[in-house]
Amino acid sequence: MTDLPLGMKYYLLILTSSLIEDLNDYGVKWIANEPGIAIRDVEKAFFCARALETRIPDEPGQADPRLWPELMKSIHTIRRVLDVVEKTTFDAVIAEALETTSDIARADIKHVFEQKREAGEVDFRLHGLLNTKPDPAVREAFMLKRARRYQSFMAFDGATLNDDEKVILNDAQSVARHIMDGDRDNRRIDALLVMGAVLIETASVRPKARIPRLIRESFDRMATKAAMALGAIVYRDEYLEFKATLGLERLDSDL
Repeated sequence: MTDLPLGMKYYLLILTSSLIEDLNDYGVKWIANEPGIAIRDVEKAFFCARALETRIPDEPGQADPRLWPELMKSIHTIRRVLDVVEKTTFDAVIAEALETTSDIARADIKHVFEQKREAGEVDFRLHGLLNTKPDPAVREAFMLKRARRYQSFMAFDGATLNDDEKVILNDAQSVARHIMDGDRDNRRIDALLVMGAVLIETASVRPKARIPRLIRESFDRMATKAAMALGAIVYRDEYLEFKATLGLERLDSDL
């Protein structure tokens, strides 16, 4: 599988740089002391990172076609190590998020309900959701926001994005449009729209010269991460298919 979409190639380049950065942030000594990771896997991951740092091109067109399988294998090697390191932290974050999401969702629904009541309209369905178990309330909150997020996402022209991020954005907007025109129950749409909102907000800081440089640099990195997350959603099928052609097993961090 060598005919990868241009956006996916950009995604792989962004992902590789991000994984190398994460790996270096943890450090070899810290990772080596993490339970459940073999030393040889740690050494292999750092070797892959060092080997790739000087070979990652700025543009996909500058890459030798043989680079993409090597890149995917290295991504797999590094991710397998980071999966173990990050699992404990990830589980804790998810548990906290699940605990607070229901309260946030109920607050959103209550706000809409109160607005309708003030306008002389009583929405018994929303009122009922406020008195049910959390899951329906969470789902309804997402549905209330979906239309607004979709309009905002589709109206975003990517003026504050880098060229590689724009390619990913255009593909993401095409996927979002396809889902909204057809299978609106496709759960991928909410992930796309939420991450799109993050990308829009973080990238909007880039051109604001009055904001301190360190803050702008931080938001710049966050915007790149958001574009990478969009790529993971958009190119999920192609990514997994490419891995399969190389005989690489699926990891926990693969969507």
